[in-house]
Amino acid sequence: PAGWRVEAASATRTAALPTGRALATRWRVTAPAGTAPGGYDLTLTARYRSPTGERIRSTVPFQAHVVVAPPAGGGYLSDLPQLSASNGYGPVEKDTSNGESAAGDGHPLTIGGQVYAKGLGAHAASSVEYYAGGVCGTVTAQVGVDDEKGTKGTVTFEVWADGEKAASTGILTNAMAPQPLSADVTGARVVRLVVTDAGDGVDSDHADWGDLRITC
Repeated sequence: PAGWRVEAASATRTAALPTGRALATRWRVTAPAGTAPGGYDLTLTARYRSPTGERIRSTVPFQAHVVVAPPAGGGYLSDLPQLSASNGYGPVEKDTSNGESAAGDGHPLTIGGQVYAKGLGAHAASSVEYYAGGVCGTVTAQVGVDDEKGTKGTVTFEVWADGEKAASTGILTNAMAPQPLSADVTGARVVRLVVTDAGDGVDSDHADWGDLRITC
């Protein structure tokens, strides 16, 4: 993107690279002041000669993230920018249930008749990442299968902190009341929220993270 600066922080070339060896380069990427948080598409290009002398150009797209730490005291995660999100059916919805395949087609988050104004609506298999910046302590939520699918749906919920599982539920069904979930994420830079299909397939696995908060 215009105005971005990319600088090598280690060697970018070598005279020869024996078979089985690698050249690893560290890069420092600087976004312009005032760049909004979010993911930005960048491209990495490598040029080299093959053992036969052929000139080869290889291009790899990747995404760089501009991040800001959550505000002091924390808040609702649905109000904070996501680092990444994947979902089993349609997009992850903010402050509504998953609904169907289109964005914005969800309903009020409802688990066992309990309605939540804030949270995330997901569908197994789902993963959502947030930048915590090492300044937060706890993620809490009321979780369960949304009422919009009747008696169907079985899921599990997990919270991960820098690649380590910090909390999880057992298998939850639509017949169950909202379950409290609390995870210690002290010092974590990245928090990941995961919904699985509980091992029986993803049919009707509409999962709600009700009243989803992070304290910082």
